[in-house]
Amino acid sequence: MTYVSVVTLVAYGLVLVILAAITVVDVRQRRIPNVLSGGLAALWVVWRVVLAFAGEHMGLGFGAEFIAPAPTVLVPPGLEIVGASFAGGIIGAVILGGGLLILTVLYEAITHKESFGGGDIKLMAALGLFLGAERGLICLLAACALSLIYAGVRHGAASRSARDGEVESGLQATMPFGPFIALGTLVAFVS
Repeated sequence: MTYVSVVTLVAYGLVLVILAAITVVDVRQRRIPNVLSGGLAALWVVWRVVLAFAGEHMGLGFGAEFIAPAPTVLVPPGLEIVGASFAGGIIGAVILGGGLLILTVLYEAITHKESFGGGDIKLMAALGLFLGAERGLICLLAACALSLIYAGVRHGAASRSARDGEVESGLQATMPFGPFIALGTLVAFVS
């Protein structure tokens, strides 16, 4: 395994650790702290700088990694994790963060109901840096699909409880989306 692959594997491992922390905090507090989303963005900057210097020491030239994709990392049992290029990461952050912000503002203006929280939007922007636009959209689609399945199961269970004469079992109008973004990231990493 090369130095660049090890650095990339460590960076992706730290992404997963931060996503685990985000999941716990979002489930407990219904919020995603800026320090965690910002930590992801800072990790991306450090990782890309390390890759740039590694590229220069390998004779690729300092700016060569700007358009080259991030190194592919093979993870047992033979799964490949592919990251976005530097430019692809910036584009992914803008499309995911900006696109989700626009959709949220429009939805809330039309329905007068809350949709995605600011933490979800910032988290998607930070993940866009690592995933790029294409894999970032896969992440968002997977997160939405998984959250819809979860909401449907919860709603069905609450409806059955209400029919059986029990008080509705705490079905809330909101649910944390961070855990589903974390699961969507796993899907996007290996897709």
